[in-house]
Amino acid sequence: MSAAEGERLKYLFKAVLGVDVDAIVSQVVATVAVERAEQVRRNSEDWRKYMQAEGSVVFLPRRVMEIGRSGGRP
Repeated sequence: MSAAEGERLKYLFKAVLGVDVDAIVSQVVATVAVERAEQVRRNSEDWRKYMQAEGSVVFLPRRVMEIGRSGGRP
């Protein structure tokens, strides 16, 4: 879809249904951002509790430690 078609569809939604597509998209993006931030907070808290229970030392398998590293071994 071209930019002109997108703008035409936005206009039609606004004119016919009274729906502001840009406002809805920004609300959805903000909601997702807040939910992800809350998930990160919960995960961090869970990890902290786990580390305290394990005595703050956890041994991870090599493949887990190399996830996301460039040039990591398979």
